[in-house]
Amino acid sequence: MKRTILRLFALAILLLLLAAALDVRSSRAFQQTFGYTCVSYIPADWGEFRGGDQQSGLAFQDRSGTLRFVTNLPCNTTPQPALEIRRTAPASN
Repeated sequence: MKRTILRLFALAILLLLLAAALDVRSSRAFQQTFGYTCVSYIPADWGEFRGGDQQSGLAFQDRSGTLRFVTNLPCNTTPQPALEIRRTAPASN
């Protein structure tokens, strides 16, 4: 009986120490970033926004017919296209 109580007490102390070690003041960090807006810049020469979905991302088409798909939008910078599809001149026979 004494051994079980001792183990439970040791476990409780260990859990308290672990909880204290993991306290990274997440609420304070949240308050510092509250109201922050992430802005990603799409160049105007990428053309018109053509739509988007969860699988392929956002699609843009320029005047020459090039399609650019963006799946990752980083903050405060221009994203890199995940896929770029370029139109080529039709082959003549």
